[in-house]
Amino acid sequence: MMNGTDASAALATPEQIIDDLWAPRATQVLVTAIELDLFGCIAAGQHSVSGIATAAGADPRGVRHVLDALVALGYLDKTGAASSQPRYVLTQVSARFLVPGTDSYLGDMARETRLLWSSWARLTDVVRTGEPTAAWEQESVGREQFPQLVSAWFPMSFGAARAAVAALPPTTRESARRLLDVAAGSGAWSLAFALALPELRVTTVDYSEVCAITRSYAERFGVADRYDHVTGNLREVDFGTGYDIVVLGYIVHTEGPEWGRKLIERAYAALRPGGTLVIGDMVPNDERTDPIVPLVFGATDLLLYSTEGQVFTEREFREWLTGAGFTAVETLDILAPSPLIVATR
Repeated sequence: MMNGTDASAALATPEQIIDDLWAPRATQVLVTAIELDLFGCIAAGQHSVSGIATAAGADPRGVRHVLDALVALGYLDKTGAASSQPRYVLTQVSARFLVPGTDSYLGDMARETRLLWSSWARLTDVVRTGEPTAAWEQESVGREQFPQLVSAWFPMSFGAARAAVAALPPTTRESARRLLDVAAGSGAWSLAFALALPELRVTTVDYSEVCAITRSYAERFGVADRYDHVTGNLREVDFGTGYDIVVLGYIVHTEGPEWGRKLIERAYAALRPGGTLVIGDMVPNDERTDPIVPLVFGATDLLLYSTEGQVFTEREFREWLTGAGFTAVETLDILAPSPLIVATR
């Protein structure tokens, strides 16, 4: 008779292992489809292999294989599959998020995958040696690499930021006049607030090379006249005081425990009494067993591109926030990899 362990082992299958090891191939198929703008070609009215290939300027054989893989992955539907001239149409997901020119377009995230792909293959060496491939918290590295990445990060950050604005109490939104966006990047977080709150004035902090990109996004969204920019290393520049809202959007994890705590303390000092700190980050549960995205992010990007970076749990954030003097710390569920953390000075 088998014991419980033996019985569980007998029921185990290799499906998860196979799926995970094949996952990079599926990712590359999606990246290629985005880079060739196959979804845009279909949205523009091309539905046959030959029509899509011609519009994309690509080889019909290659395009057919990619299109069929996209059907299997759930990004396209296929009609007339048994005929020699099947038609490919967008699904709801691809129509909403993968057609260029729409506000919800996520295709720019493929640029990050392309930029970072070769580094991921070095993870074994990084784990073995403890030496990252680059350290984003170092000023020289940040000035060089962040300008290449912040636009790729815009879609995810902007979506989370819009959800954050909607999740905040109406009194917080209506009374806000000044917002500080620390490590602003493309400005995705502050832009969501600026678009929703016409009386809001925004101050951003980032390297001068990155602030140029922030300005371009603010101009694109028609709010550049309400933006001020403080350029320099966020660990050194003066944030100022009297802000109604301070945003730390996807930055604490890069700074590590020492500077992450200091950043929260500096945010407290920058807020007016009664002001609100908004933290968007990759936050695993307190046991560090779930969700997948923050934990995989910590085991890849933060090991590869930082010396001290790590994902912090909600409990760790609460300890830092209350230690800095914040009150009424709460989490708000939003459509993002992790809940929003909100605290009041």
